[in-house]
Amino acid sequence: MCTKKLSIICVNYKSWAILRKCLQSFKDYPPTISYEIIVVDNDSQDGKFDAFQQEFLDIKLIANTGNHGFSNGCNVGAGHAAGEYLLFLNPDVLLSKSKAIDTMVSYAEQNPKTGITSCRRINPKGKPERELAFLNLWLNTGWMRALYKLWNKKVLEQTFPSDADIWHPDWVSGSVILIQADLFQRIGRWSQEDFWMYSEDPDLCKKVREQGKEIALLRHVEVHHAHGGSSRRNPQTTAITKSEVVTSHHVFIQKYGKGFNRLALHAFTFSNTLIVWSLRTVMSLLVFWTPTFKSSFLTLLAIIKYYTSALIRRTWKSKRLKI
Repeated sequence: MCTKKLSIICVNYKSWAILRKCLQSFKDYPPTISYEIIVVDNDSQDGKFDAFQQEFLDIKLIANTGNHGFSNGCNVGAGHAAGEYLLFLNPDVLLSKSKAIDTMVSYAEQNPKTGITSCRRINPKGKPERELAFLNLWLNTGWMRALYKLWNKKVLEQTFPSDADIWHPDWVSGSVILIQADLFQRIGRWSQEDFWMYSEDPDLCKKVREQGKEIALLRHVEVHHAHGGSSRRNPQTTAITKSEVVTSHHVFIQKYGKGFNRLALHAFTFSNTLIVWSLRTVMSLLVFWTPTFKSSFLTLLAIIKYYTSALIRRTWKSKRLKI
């Protein structure tokens, strides 16, 4: 039985300072609907859990059994939720005076054909983050998306007018996803058996679309998002997250690709990834052993290790998954 209108679920991993700012923004700009905040700590193991729990007694702070990934953490949080709607929110998101949460819930209630609702995300430079996302498997890479947008510029401008308040893209970022709790359970929740980190958001949106529901991006309300703030703290962490991006692309291709097209997609992603990160590493040699070079070098090593491991284990899935 739902006792709240909304359950807000955040997954944390050693991002306490960033999370603190997120929770403070709820005090500065509190939603008017009834809500609860659930934070799932993915086994940070930094000794800060108990102190944070005492600092924020009004939230549900849950200790996960390990760092089993974003999808798993979201599902754990959803398992403790009492809301009619679930809002999955990154800890590096800050509310603003635009009342985004109230507006998203109101829109979802008034538009039953909508399965997932999101809003604009403004980066630290004050600019909107990528709003137009495609489920086309060939558009995983930035330069392929750029060519696609250039080639289809007129059609995209007509389909997604720049002055429109609402867009209906193929998918929206997992940093801000509102979904009805019943629908979330019906589609099988986040695919924690497939995705440790990244590509879980297009996967969730695809499952919602397969239910005949729309994805709505509200462009007249916004939150502030320090993109990557919870995952890019040092070169070692960057190497893990960037290699997991590659991992998730292959998993998504394996899950939804078919026949020769799937084989071609794997080959393209493999070659493009190695070429791009090899070039980045070589170019960064000009500033040898700066954080940029170190991040590129460690990421390239992590990617090579991943491909070697995938060949040995005969699976594209991350070895970090809780199977």
